[in-house]
Amino acid sequence: MKQFLIGLGILGLTLTASAQELPQTTPTVMPSSLASSEPSVSLAPVFTIAPNKVVQGQSAELNLQSSQPGKYKVEVAGQSLLMFENGQTEAGKKHKYRAFLAIKGDLKPGGYTILVKDENGQVLLKDKLEVVPGAFSTQYIRFVRPPLNPEQAALVAEEDKSVDEARISRTEQALWDSPFILPVPHRMSAAYGTRRYLNGKYNGYHSGVDFASPHGYPIKSPANAIVALARYFSKYNSNGNTIFLDHGQGVTSVYIHMSKLAVKNGDRVKKGQTIGYIGTTGRSTGPHLHWGVYLNGHNTDGMSWIRFSERAFR
Repeated sequence: MKQFLIGLGILGLTLTASAQELPQTTPTVMPSSLASSEPSVSLAPVFTIAPNKVVQGQSAELNLQSSQPGKYKVEVAGQSLLMFENGQTEAGKKHKYRAFLAIKGDLKPGGYTILVKDENGQVLLKDKLEVVPGAFSTQYIRFVRPPLNPEQAALVAEEDKSVDEARISRTEQALWDSPFILPVPHRMSAAYGTRRYLNGKYNGYHSGVDFASPHGYPIKSPANAIVALARYFSKYNSNGNTIFLDHGQGVTSVYIHMSKLAVKNGDRVKKGQTIGYIGTTGRSTGPHLHWGVYLNGHNTDGMSWIRFSERAFR
């Protein structure tokens, strides 16, 4: 499989930054058990992030090279990310690891410290990330649903739990081998990050992208994946009929309000394969697709993620 190497820079001791980004910085290497007794700096762990200046709602790729295989994680902005093994350097002297970071649409702009840790929790490296404000629209929605009785509420809670579990990728290998594509070709009716008011009250931001598609239109998988969840939900659930795809290495995608499902749990699907059909189930005012992308369980702008993935295959 062709390796998925997203990012604008070559792995090295410094970060890649454009003229409008933060000044280049050298990551702080912390004392660690990975240090070699030999007088060679080539064995020191090397960390890069691209980009190191991220707009709210967008994403970044974190890369680590280490002379020692192991389990590494990154802590930044309240997230703890497992780094997935991603091959070796051309010389074969270092192991490569990566993780994808989602900057949520409401994360406070400013500077954040990045900590790279080994499996024992020891800090190996420190770096910096800057989050800058995004430009988001506002949407007002009127929708009234009768209150749920205890039995109905318990059913919805169980359904929502299955969604929470499917949101996290369980597959260590990247299943995609080409850029992601749109699941439908129609007009976007609501962008990611849109600030929403439901019946006059603020209801958070839109965690996905809505497409104004006709009822019954086939929905395509944007990349190779394993079906983590394919479920017909009760009429009380806001999501309606739902599919979650696990693309591997922390990347998942969701499709809701569907009229009909074309796959089942555990199925392997190919890029472009039909997984279901447009509907208006759940909290929906008309036929459309809500499509979302998650990185390690945190939402990111799917449109931005497609552009992000395209850079690997140019």
